[in-house]
Amino acid sequence: MPVEEVPLINFTLSGLNATLTMDLSGTLAGEAPAALDVSATAIYYVKTSDMLNVFKFQTDSFDVNDISASDIKYYVFRDASGWPVNLKINPAHAAMSAGAKLTTGVDASKNLLKHDFVRYLAESLFNTVHGVDLFSNEDALLEDIALKGQGARTDIELALDKVNTTYVAAGYLTSAVDASGYRYTTNALTGNTNICRELMRQIANGVASRFAGTTASPLHQSVPLVNGDTLNFKVTVAAAALQHNLTGRTGPFDQRVYKIQLILCANGDISNNVVPVDSALYPLEYPYGTA
Repeated sequence: MPVEEVPLINFTLSGLNATLTMDLSGTLAGEAPAALDVSATAIYYVKTSDMLNVFKFQTDSFDVNDISASDIKYYVFRDASGWPVNLKINPAHAAMSAGAKLTTGVDASKNLLKHDFVRYLAESLFNTVHGVDLFSNEDALLEDIALKGQGARTDIELALDKVNTTYVAAGYLTSAVDASGYRYTTNALTGNTNICRELMRQIANGVASRFAGTTASPLHQSVPLVNGDTLNFKVTVAAAALQHNLTGRTGPFDQRVYKIQLILCANGDISNNVVPVDSALYPLEYPYGTA
């Protein structure tokens, strides 16, 4: 009998959205073209097993498909018990997969989000993506985006930390703890900040059959994520405020919006991640890196 294909879900986690604004402008004048802002996607591969350890829930109800049930507790184990210490998601180092400014003739390690945005600047200023060579400070531009990506990484982690099982903050986690001493969120916290609840709601709306094996239990259960699911959020990158003055163009650049897509995969498939090679920050700032 043929194996039934498991429906996958492209989860949207708007609570992790971020904006990067460069401090540094490119230098060396050229011809100013019309503004161009194209949606694009950049990816990382993350272990499904890790996400199963991070996102969990507990319920006393058998009807988990009804995620409005008042007894459901949502957990995010963002500390060392769930989130690997070497899982560092700097959006600037995600690999371009769709809508890239340059799709052929470039090494994958030089086609990350940060490279793509500098090519966008070059295209906007010099009317060609190859105009990056006209910047006298190309390396500094790349490093500036990487540094802003570090800030975005911190913001992403903070968004998760605010609903982490050990975090205490009014308006997020409950003041109570469960039998294991963990704090949790409930359906009282609506909106995209309740990350685990967002995952559960999207599963219920998309592939509710994944809850078929769930039973009422006082124990934590993993949110039913599977290989091939994706966790998606947006990162908006903006040029330095006066970058457009370099070539005398009228008005600032449009922001460039990237979808960051975390692709859940088997442990061995994280080797599909593109390892950056041209920055001192890189060894510290990509998933499952060496530091």
